[in-house]
Amino acid sequence: MPALAANGRSQLTIGLQLSNGQWFWADCLAVPAASRGGETAVFNPIQAADHVQNLVRPLWQGQPAAAFRPLAQMLLPLTETFCYTRTSPPKPKPATGAVSRRSLITGFLAEEEPAAPKEAPVMVERPLHPALQYGLTAALLPAVAAANRVTVAEWLAREYGLVGVETAVPLQIPLDDKTIQAAHTILTTHVASFGYTTGSKNHKAALGTNGERLQQHVRQLAAWLPTLNPEYAPTLHLDLQGGFGQLFGNNSGKILGAIYGLEQAAKPYELLMQNPVWREDLATQVAQLKELTSFCRIRRLKVQLVADAWVDSLAAVQQFADATICQMVHLELPRLGNLEVGITAVLHAHAQNQPVVLSGSDTPLTTQVALATRPALLHGLPRTHYNELQKFLHTKNKPPGDLMHNKSDLGNLPKGNL
Repeated sequence: MPALAANGRSQLTIGLQLSNGQWFWADCLAVPAASRGGETAVFNPIQAADHVQNLVRPLWQGQPAAAFRPLAQMLLPLTETFCYTRTSPPKPKPATGAVSRRSLITGFLAEEEPAAPKEAPVMVERPLHPALQYGLTAALLPAVAAANRVTVAEWLAREYGLVGVETAVPLQIPLDDKTIQAAHTILTTHVASFGYTTGSKNHKAALGTNGERLQQHVRQLAAWLPTLNPEYAPTLHLDLQGGFGQLFGNNSGKILGAIYGLEQAAKPYELLMQNPVWREDLATQVAQLKELTSFCRIRRLKVQLVADAWVDSLAAVQQFADATICQMVHLELPRLGNLEVGITAVLHAHAQNQPVVLSGSDTPLTTQVALATRPALLHGLPRTHYNELQKFLHTKNKPPGDLMHNKSDLGNLPKGNL
């Protein structure tokens, strides 16, 4: 079903129905990714809708909704033919004929019509777009859990062999005046971290020429927190979106000095720093984060570097799940696409003892995934995530027939097929 996103752009909403009549809906979210750029990475909702009908529907229809992973993995080898129009600039024509001295002096040179740019249709073969894979699996996962009459979190724990499902996940609140006011009643008891994004348009104006404006902001925040509760000690998480790299020409020594200043300003609170640099490719990003991590250890700084730029695939997560490169990885579920990939990425990071910050756009679904996979921090609006945690707490001890994912009482219906 075509739909409009909050920003006015077109998107695709996918509905999946079980044979018992239950419907499950999810949005296909095209999240920018550093490793996927250019015209070949564009998400076309109209073409994606055709792929759902022609590729996915024949694959899933009639399948037992008995497990999530096998059905989600069916999408990974699928490819789509993506069509787009490539525009090529015109080639300048070589000058013809001779130019007289008189016409050159008087300025009456004959003007040729400028050549028009060339447009040509191009077809490329690529895997199903991550936005489409996310929408399909975000509808599939709750459907499979409902067919098995458990919550999403409990089903993930069962299918991925996880140890139990907890009811408390540390929350990270995006820091601004609006979110602080909305979540004020739960700040000191349920919010473990403040997440502040500096913006990426004008780093010099936002951070200061040498990062002094950001340092002042952090110092003011550290002075304000004890007024809430002297014993409240949240983590401060700064997403610089490559700001220090821009300010200091990607010079690791100068960046280290700015990081040291921020750590001093944040005391006594722990500091997480995401994307101090944002380099031109994955290999360069990994190399500079590793260098910065080494410098921080030599100087015995306690700041923890968080990888986010270029964390767009399971292969990238496997690279960043290394304590010599960074101390934490931020995983955004829609950016990774297929939820099988996202969940596997979280579990791989855990296997390497690498903490994870987890985020997503679908609050109920992301909260359920967090309950099962236990990230170090769950990023998002704390009130909505907190409410989802409370819902799970209240339903955990109910009979299986009550653990459904819509408003209808369908507990007595048989298990369904897709």
